[in-house]
Amino acid sequence: MAHQPERQNSNNISTYDEDLMVSSPTSRLFHVYNKRRRNDFAISTADKTPLAYVRCSTFTIGKPDLTYHAGETDQAPVAAICKFINFSRHCKVGFGDSNDPNIVWEDLKRYKLTTHYRIEMTLDGDARKAFVWKRTHNAGIGNDTPSKLSTKNFKLIDEQTDELVAVYLNNGVKSWEKCGKFQINVDYGRQFDVMVLITGLSLLEKERRRERRHNS
Repeated sequence: MAHQPERQNSNNISTYDEDLMVSSPTSRLFHVYNKRRRNDFAISTADKTPLAYVRCSTFTIGKPDLTYHAGETDQAPVAAICKFINFSRHCKVGFGDSNDPNIVWEDLKRYKLTTHYRIEMTLDGDARKAFVWKRTHNAGIGNDTPSKLSTKNFKLIDEQTDELVAVYLNNGVKSWEKCGKFQINVDYGRQFDVMVLITGLSLLEKERRRERRHNS
């Protein structure tokens, strides 16, 4: 199936109607599970090897909203954090521990009047690239396709080339334990993978909190 023609939205962000199935020779799969009464996330590789534990904090003053621990539990070393900025659509993403003076900060910024979030990061030493997260109802993983009614499915696009570099597919009501899965289609190194996982889960956490407020 061929891609549909490219469209431009009012914010000059290119978009595509993707094929339902997304794959590439470098695609890698990551499973996401609910932990601690669905408040935290655990991430494993395709063969179910534990990769990371992501602690979510809503009401603790001074703590990041998401803390990415590079290991099986929240006692593992911190590899990244994300802070939701009060009274703002934007987030701050830190690569490293917040107690480390060498932590590298990047901005995860929401485009005005859209649900698109943009982040830049340095790859290969000094090359800067920008990526944009968008909600999707088309991009799937393997034989799984996103629900047309869900707001918890996302795709990550290379801003310059429009390449589809990653997808997050929500698991819906299939399982209480499993939250969803990521597919990363490019190999830009470990820190890029961490960026994809923590920013994708940050958008998911924002959506979960919005639903809780709506239902309370």
